[in-house]
Amino acid sequence: MKKANINNALTAEYPESFKEMNSAELKRFFVTDKGRCGFHDTERHMVLNVAWSKPGILGFLTDERSVLRGAEMRLKYNLPTYHKIEDLSAEIAGCKAIGISFEYQVINTDIIQRSDLYVFKFGKAFYSPQIIARKDVFEDSRRITEEFLGSIKSL
Repeated sequence: MKKANINNALTAEYPESFKEMNSAELKRFFVTDKGRCGFHDTERHMVLNVAWSKPGILGFLTDERSVLRGAEMRLKYNLPTYHKIEDLSAEIAGCKAIGISFEYQVINTDIIQRSDLYVFKFGKAFYSPQIIARKDVFEDSRRITEEFLGSIKSL
């Protein structure tokens, strides 16, 4: 397993077959490379990533649910075929995380992607680990997903 530093606060482990995404790859997948690290395996058609953000001046009013709600609104706007499957919950880095599982069709293709997106607060920042894979291999990738989420720890 390879190890990644996330925002100088957390670490995560990911399989040797995954490659760390560079700035151009992050921008292509996620529009921005700011506040994000990602890893992909082109043979498995799978992406693991973690985004982070610090709330602004009214941060004390922000919680995981509002961050997740905002992320879901952006997904609906950016992915015309977005379809929520279910709500999720987990413990990540010793914190209670909430999330959503969803599907969408990749624009201009017949490819259906499935994704699990979580949100949790650690210190003063919100973290959003996300797993993306083709729908037809998503369940086969469950072990990698669980290992990745379970490996996220404080520095």
